[in-house]
Amino acid sequence: MRFSTKHLVTSLSALLIAVPTHAQVTNPAPAKYGTLEFQTTGNITRVTINNGPINIINPNLISDLLAYLVSIQPSTTTITPKVVIFDSKNPGWFLGPLDTDLTREPITPAKISTTIDYSYLAPLLLNITTTAFIAEINGRSIGGGHELTLQMDMRFAGPNAHTGFFENGLGLTVGGGGQLFLGQLINKGRALEHLLGAKAFDGPTGAAIGLFNEYYPTGQALTAAVNSLAQRIGLFPQDALNDTKSALGNYLDPSPELLAQDVTNFLALNGNSESQALQAKFLALSDNETAGPFENNLPEDITELYQ
Repeated sequence: MRFSTKHLVTSLSALLIAVPTHAQVTNPAPAKYGTLEFQTTGNITRVTINNGPINIINPNLISDLLAYLVSIQPSTTTITPKVVIFDSKNPGWFLGPLDTDLTREPITPAKISTTIDYSYLAPLLLNITTTAFIAEINGRSIGGGHELTLQMDMRFAGPNAHTGFFENGLGLTVGGGGQLFLGQLINKGRALEHLLGAKAFDGPTGAAIGLFNEYYPTGQALTAAVNSLAQRIGLFPQDALNDTKSALGNYLDPSPELLAQDVTNFLALNGNSESQALQAKFLALSDNETAGPFENNLPEDITELYQ
């Protein structure tokens, strides 16, 4: 199946509307599939990801993330926190990769629909401009998980942070906008080194080159620092937050056309027989993406596909 770039641009552009809101923040409704847990204090919401051993980005997590982000789109009536902090209930993983079952043939309408829903997450994170999104990373964030953290406004790393992409090893690209954000954050040369070489970032390395805002040597120090920053942001008027994030986004963020083209290119590459064969081998080595030795050492272990 094919999905046109024109259709994607239209869909993504429809999400790019921001209006300040002054509604009272309350705790969100429970996530339909239970992959997200919410704790709201004042105008700050902490969203804890809890989706199995590796927090895999599967249809349930995509659905819960999309529903939550849509629910806090700014308007005159929606409830919009000033800060949303994403963390993980799983001490080993912050966010896992996109579920390879979504890209394995046969490609069904349901799989295409879920992949497109995943592509909607980036423009929502960018254009909910009344909210600052912070990733508190103290575990592995690989593939699609790393992509989502790059689309958040800030990233802070703890001692267990380990991030990277392996998609080129599957004959694919980081097709949800992640490669565009990575290049903007750390420059083209470094981005190509890590994308084409499927290399990982630890906390100190990522902080040194601008991938992470800061690295903290303990999980306690990481959480304390993120909470302190969130509380400080929460003191200031939301209109100022909205205008500041909007201005920087207009200047720095990829356009809807570029994001849509990224998804279109990914879907085209995914149809190649070579990529499908590599994905089959990947699923075998990872024991269907379970938390075993291979999965827990991505992206480094992706070269085993070629041995």
